[in-house]
Amino acid sequence: MIVRTVATAALGTAIALAPAVAASAETYPAPEGSLTCSVTQIPVDQTFTCTITSTGDYAQLQTVFSGDDATIAGTVTSAEVALDGTADFTVTAPSIVGTIGITGIVDGEAIDTASVEVVAEDTGGTTTGVAGAGGGGLSGTGFENEGLAIGAGVLLVAGAATVYIAARRRANHS
Repeated sequence: MIVRTVATAALGTAIALAPAVAASAETYPAPEGSLTCSVTQIPVDQTFTCTITSTGDYAQLQTVFSGDDATIAGTVTSAEVALDGTADFTVTAPSIVGTIGITGIVDGEAIDTASVEVVAEDTGGTTTGVAGAGGGGLSGTGFENEGLAIGAGVLLVAGAATVYIAARRRANHS
């Protein structure tokens, strides 16, 4: 009985100290990067800039346009640009309305995406919003730690089951 108590206490201590050990780590990996564009909507035939921020060696910008004109629609990838923390790309909106899907690529791997809506005429000042992860767009409202929630639930159920089994054994021995 004492052995079980000591083992349970040791396991509980290890579980309690695990986050403290992780929090005291010396270094964490650098964020993989971000893509921000100067607009979220733009009139046809106008230009805007997109900036890739990362620690890689080279960057590329890939655009996908799904407009009605089949000669304009498609995917275009820029030439590689040396990346010194940031890389800026100038993009010209096509002459027809639609959505431009933009992907930032660093060292051959996609790091972030954004989209820009091409509109028929100036929308009266709505072209100043920032698209992408680091901008002023809508914040993420979903819960991104489902794995932690599931793990907490499993630990809760396992603890309850252990208490239930221990109580039954103790009741059977009495």
